[in-house]
Formats: sequence, C-alpha cells, structure tokens
Amino acid sequence: MSAFITFVRAGQQPILLGILASALAATSYGVAQFLARKLVVGQAPALVVTTFSLVAGMVILGVLSGRGMAQDRHAPRRDFLFMAIAGLLASGGVAAMFYALSMAPLVVVSPIAAVNPLVSLALAHFFLQRLEKVTLRIWIGAGLVVAGVVLVTLGAS
Repeated sequence: MSAFITFVRAGQQPILLGILASALAATSYGVAQFLARKLVVGQAPALVVTTFSLVAGMVILGVLSGRGMAQDRHAPRRDFLFMAIAGLLASGGVAAMFYALSMAPLVVVSPIAAVNPLVSLALAHFFLQRLEKVTLRIWIGAGLVVAGVVLVTLGAS
C-alpha cells in the first residue's frame, strides 16, 4: 500500500489513471469476448454479432464524445485519415476475434489475441521513438507474456 501512496504522491496521477483505464479495458474486452463466444456458437453469425456490437458502441461513443467532435472538426485531414485507418483496423480486429471465437474455444482464442501488445511495442519502437521509450525490460516482459500465451494455448489443446 505504501508503494501505491508513493506512486500517487510522486505526481504520477495521470499514469495511475492510465493503469486503471487499462484494467477497465481488459475487463471490458474479457467480458465482450465471453459474450461473443456465447453468441457466435450456434446462435448468430460472427459478422452479425460484430456489426451489432460495433454499431451499439458507435452510438454510445457518439453520445459521449459529442462535445469533443466539435473541436476535432478543425483537426488536420491527416489526423482524420489516421482515425479512419485506426477504426478500420479495430473493426477488422473485432470481426476476426468474433470469427475466431466461433471456430475455437475462448480459452485458446483470447490468449492468442492477447499478444497484440507485441505489435504495439514494435510499432512504438520504430515510429514513436520521441514519444515512447521501449526498453529491454519492457521487451522481456512482453516475451514473458508470449511465453504465457504459448503455455496456455498448449495446455488448452
């Protein structure tokens, strides 16, 4: 507990909020994968589940970010292009995940999909060197994650 208090006192509150948001994201993704697996096995096609979930998310996010959109409409066109590409890739990822869940067990699919931070680390290392520092310690941690994924996947099959 004292490490937590020291962490907050050291002016790292934005980092703490980022960690909490990451935990919320992990929980949300985990629950979404569980629900998707339940739906795509014999009840609905994976693309239908994907479409409905993304439309529902878009409506909710549209309501929550309405004020911010007024400011963002003056952003450079390049930023809009990157947002569109990110949206297409995220939607493709959700569709691929739901399709995978319709074909294989959740306990196999979810850990394999959880390797996505390696892609982010590699991209950050090559393209965001001024913003992000990817250290050897981070790569070792990511390698341990991959090793865990391999063990979980082998154990499940």
